[in-house]
Amino acid sequence: MNQEWLMFLGSATLLVVYLCLSAATEMGTKLPWNQVQDDDEA
Repeated sequence: MNQEWLMFLGSATLLVVYLCLSAATEMGTKLPWNQVQDDDEA
């Protein structure tokens, strides 16, 4: 593989990981390891 393909694949991989993390944390409004429910949301 040449360097252009490696740059493309690396960038695409980072983009997919970023999108998955954003979706998992509801676009950054929640931390995934903070699963404590408030009384208001119950």
